Amino acid sequence: MTTNLRRTFTTSLFSVLLAAGAGCGDDGGATGSGGTATSGATAGTAGTAGTATAGTASATGATSVGSASATGTGTATGPTSAGSGGGGCGPGQIQCGQACVDPNSDENHCGACGNACADGDTCVGGVCTSSCPVGAVECGNQCVSTDSDPDNCGACGNACAPGQVCAAGQCIDGACPMGTTQCGAGCADTQTDPLHCGGCGNECGFAESCTNGSCVCQAPFQGCNGKCTDVMTDPKNCGSCGVDCGPGGTCVDGQCACPAGSEMCGNQCIDVQTDPDNCGACGVQCDPNNQVCDAGACTCAPGYTQCGNACVVTDNDPNHCGACGNACAPGDVCMNGNCVQDCGGLDQCGQSCVDFKNDPQNCGQCGKQCKADQICVDGGCEDFFIPNCNSCPCNQCQGDLDQCCFNDFVGHTVCAKECP
Repeated sequence: MTTNLRRTFTTSLFSVLLAAGAGCGDDGGATGSGGTATSGATAGTAGTAGTATAGTASATGATSVGSASATGTGTATGPTSAGSGGGGCGPGQIQCGQACVDPNSDENHCGACGNACADGDTCVGGVCTSSCPVGAVECGNQCVSTDSDPDNCGACGNACAPGQVCAAGQCIDGACPMGTTQCGAGCADTQTDPLHCGGCGNECGFAESCTNGSCVCQAPFQGCNGKCTDVMTDPKNCGSCGVDCGPGGTCVDGQCACPAGSEMCGNQCIDVQTDPDNCGACGVQCDPNNQVCDAGACTCAPGYTQCGNACVVTDNDPNHCGACGNACAPGDVCMNGNCVQDCGGLDQCGQSCVDFKNDPQNCGQCGKQCKADQICVDGGCEDFFIPNCNSCPCNQCQGDLDQCCFNDFVGHTVCAKECP
């Protein structure tokens, strides 16, 4: 059973049980006061980032990588600071409208709310940066090396005359000078040319420079899975390759940071209020068979009743038949919360009367117990979750769990693959 399913189940479960009968509702939202945001930086091997102001708080971008100048202006809809979060957002995030975003890497809110990067540009350290390799420039929609491109020799649009070649940014007559390699009508230094690195046509990628004929990532970028990654801001590679901050986590200065209400468990941000594997604190596990995590405490799952330290089903538990502590006499069985002499047409497991088709403690046979986020359908354990609507059809039932059903054991409408 997946952790995401457990979390979905737990999060929706108790809001439903506490407000039974409530229909689906719309989420409220608020938009922060406006402000003008501007970010700009001259890109280069060590270009200095600009400052982005959002409303009344400011956030300063980091170092820009690339060779093209990038400046963007946008309107800020949330006045929170990139350094301190705010509006309920996690560290390193700002609130733009109703969403929390990372202004260091979000291409629609780069450096400030509403500051969208141009097509093809990337948001790096809060600055819109050309996606060309280091040492190349954007001419139109194309990355070129002005040192060797005969159509953009020395500058964009400066084309060499027919019969000339481009070498070191100059249009010259004759053959390529010593130390360069002729690539078409261009003379490239394959030791340093980012579009002819080590050989003609061998292009380096974003944030890579050509050093001694090899494409290498420029700091603070590192090569992770064949791609240059800013390990100071990438939540999938935070601090070093492969360090994943997890759902909701952000990467601030190479360290994973969690949003409000979450804690760092291992390398992932976990909501300890709802996670059954980290309930209330990292490593505290609820019983996967009959407990869920609610408000940081392990409690009995729907269909179960707390009797002492145990979660039981009072419908058929011979020691708690109908109510906690109500034990059936020897020889009697518990059926539908009553102590009786026999199970009639039901299946019998010990002193319990069960239905193998739908009993999650005896699903298909005695003792075969489903997980806390599963129901028993025709003798098989099946995943489910409780939606926020309590009648069918329910538009929250989608994907693999698209069937809206009422389940007697849970006592509520559930979303499942198939109905009991």
